[in-house]
Amino acid sequence: MSIWHIRHFAPSIIRSNKKIRYSLFEGTFLLAVLRRKCYNIHEQKFEVRRVKERVILHCDLDNFFASVECVFEPKLKDVPMAVCGSESDRHGVVLAKNQLAKKYGIKTAETVWQAKKKCPDLVTVPPHMDEYRKFSKRAVEIYLKYTDMVEQFSIDECWLDVTGSQLLFGTPEEIAQKIQNDMKNQLGLTVSIGISFNKYFAKFASDVNKPDGYFSVYADEFKEKMENRPIEELMGVGTTTRQKLQSMGIYKIGELYDAPQELLKRLLGKHGAELWKCVHGLDESPVRHYSEHQRPKSVGRSKTLHEDTRDIAQLKSILACLCDDISASLRAEGLYASTVQIQLKDNLFKVSQYQKKLLKPTRIANELFCVGTELLCEDGRIKNPIRLIGITAGALTDDNMGYQLSFTADEQGDENKENLDSKVDCLRAKYGKSIIKRASQIK
Repeated sequence: MSIWHIRHFAPSIIRSNKKIRYSLFEGTFLLAVLRRKCYNIHEQKFEVRRVKERVILHCDLDNFFASVECVFEPKLKDVPMAVCGSESDRHGVVLAKNQLAKKYGIKTAETVWQAKKKCPDLVTVPPHMDEYRKFSKRAVEIYLKYTDMVEQFSIDECWLDVTGSQLLFGTPEEIAQKIQNDMKNQLGLTVSIGISFNKYFAKFASDVNKPDGYFSVYADEFKEKMENRPIEELMGVGTTTRQKLQSMGIYKIGELYDAPQELLKRLLGKHGAELWKCVHGLDESPVRHYSEHQRPKSVGRSKTLHEDTRDIAQLKSILACLCDDISASLRAEGLYASTVQIQLKDNLFKVSQYQKKLLKPTRIANELFCVGTELLCEDGRIKNPIRLIGITAGALTDDNMGYQLSFTADEQGDENKENLDSKVDCLRAKYGKSIIKRASQIK
């Protein structure tokens, strides 16, 4: 039986969420079952059941940025080191650290001076994002050896659906070990892997045996394995959610599991209902095929200023530049923004956000800028000098989405602006962003 037969017969047998889904690995799995010489009924039932039960891996590359730096400079493995942003650009925070630095209590996102206070001998290196992207791509290529159902969660995290890969590569634990060996031998990196029956618990499990370990949480044991662990280990339980839950006496996952759904809904709103669903093992979200592209829910840009300022003209100039970038990204995705939000961080590190819903979805840079400026310039918005300014286009809609027409709308004018922005995109893509600037950005 050829690959053609696998592609054409497998979808007629494999069904997920009442929709026909196809995976080459699942097809190969079934082909192997069909080719078995022993057709024991009990064995056949067992094999088919294995196809139906999902097995999801969550692969998390350990201390990713720092580990890549150690590949290029092996001496860094023997000293406490951290990848940090530029202090001169006021991005001086820890982006990643190695295991030796972690022993000093150094945490991601804390400032460099705080980290060096804990460890005076800390070696800091600047980030090399291009290299991290290359290593991330090579890691995905390793995952694709075992399944084509690979969904990237971040630059260093992926979910893998290996349900149909087990007859080819062994048990989930054996697949995890093979991936870890490949990662060490081919990239010089380690990866922690969570094994479970859904994405939510797989993400939880990958954090249990860090670094370079794996941990399984199956459907018949998840409550037992998780009940005594702290709630902050769960995805979706940040500082604010944790504090609210603890105010109700919920400190452990088992206590969260036993809490009534209505209580969590009253306490946390829609997020509480979703959290209850996830902690009871009801997350059925599929792992997307690697070829599927997930469109963003929002597009935002921000900039940390070299010096704190109250100068509105300077802030507007930065805002205009950010809007140009957002406009280009929206066009590349074929999306329009229905809301605009600005973010302001002052010299006391207080963050304020202001949002406005648009009458008509847009991706024209000047329209985004006008709304952002309107939000920025309202009375009382700038009480202290501003350290960071950002703008986000949200509630994104597709090209084909309809909207309420207006008698005052200038459709021809909008089309001209859209064409102008598109030509600017082409110029910047070919010659660089500095090829064309706004007058406010010329000094």
